[in-house]
Amino acid sequence: MHFEKEAIERLKMWYRGVKAPPLHLDIEPTSSCNLKCRFCWTSSEERVRNCQYQRTLTNKKLLDIVHEAAKLGVKEWEIAGGWEPMSKSNAVFKMMVLIKKYGMYGSITTNGTLFTKNMIKKLVAIGWDRILFSLEGPDAETHDSLTRVKGSFERETRNIRLFKEWKEKFRAKKPIYSVHSVLTNKNYDKLEKMIEFGYHLDCNGVNFEPLMIWSEEGKKLKLSKRQREELKIHIEKALKKAKELGIYTNIINLREERLVNKNDMRGILKEGLNHRKNILNPPCFNPWFNMEIRVSGRVTPCRICNDENGCESILDKSLKDIWLGEYFESMREQFMRGNLPDYCRDCASGLVVDMRNMRNQLVKRLSPVEWVKRKI
Repeated sequence: MHFEKEAIERLKMWYRGVKAPPLHLDIEPTSSCNLKCRFCWTSSEERVRNCQYQRTLTNKKLLDIVHEAAKLGVKEWEIAGGWEPMSKSNAVFKMMVLIKKYGMYGSITTNGTLFTKNMIKKLVAIGWDRILFSLEGPDAETHDSLTRVKGSFERETRNIRLFKEWKEKFRAKKPIYSVHSVLTNKNYDKLEKMIEFGYHLDCNGVNFEPLMIWSEEGKKLKLSKRQREELKIHIEKALKKAKELGIYTNIINLREERLVNKNDMRGILKEGLNHRKNILNPPCFNPWFNMEIRVSGRVTPCRICNDENGCESILDKSLKDIWLGEYFESMREQFMRGNLPDYCRDCASGLVVDMRNMRNQLVKRLSPVEWVKRKI
């Protein structure tokens, strides 16, 4: 699915006064993980406490949400990482099968260690679309030191290779898969090796996300001033290697140093806004096409959101009622005015770039008549 193209079309519907349904649904099916990654957001006691896990999604509710989302018009799913979704493997696997029965696009973010051989074979057979593997280094020493679980590198890479084997047996193009790493002082000098390793695993891409600091342990992984300077050299080498091997990477985003430092992303999100109250003005478009369902049942527009005040629960209301309800409407109004919540300071660098590109595309695709009519 061409997500950006469809997102633009739905934003155009909002612009014309039509309340389009959500395009993308991001769901957190569980609150457990088999790894103990040093940089993980779950190491923040405050953030976990704010998640309000007094009630959680049942296995039946997870499947009910898939049925409801398909009827509402959702086209793309992300079964979220953070916690490890496959630690609830039976329920999540059933969700994945059902998502594909409805013809929706399915993606999952996972550490890749908990797939079984039968699951891998079945996911290739049903044409599951995309898997984002969290891999923190090109070798066991680097990866396992960051996940703090010995053998996690071996288990994950073995399963990636099993996906490759079954795709070859079925002559299948799906799922496409890529590896994603959090950029730390343990792997910043291994970018080129990660590109090569991803290529040998038959990955569609190798991507990196700058470190977000959630804890004292996370602070220990931050790049020093010297390492940030060295990073520039490693970026160029990795870009050259990616071009040579013909593999996608988002490393070019790391050339923009402020996206790496991540001091406060709100200023970058607001750049170039026209300061008029219309669909071109929001610094972020998530409230217009994205729903994030927490394992608590609470629904927000964004995975980064750590303030659930006022948001509603899928355990109490339907997806449609929440989407058109007071909370999402208030978020749209707030964003339309160019106002961002405090948590947006920690926005993912990739999302910042996506929003910038989406706004540029939306401007191009609005007709001249609409520009005059709306007095933009």
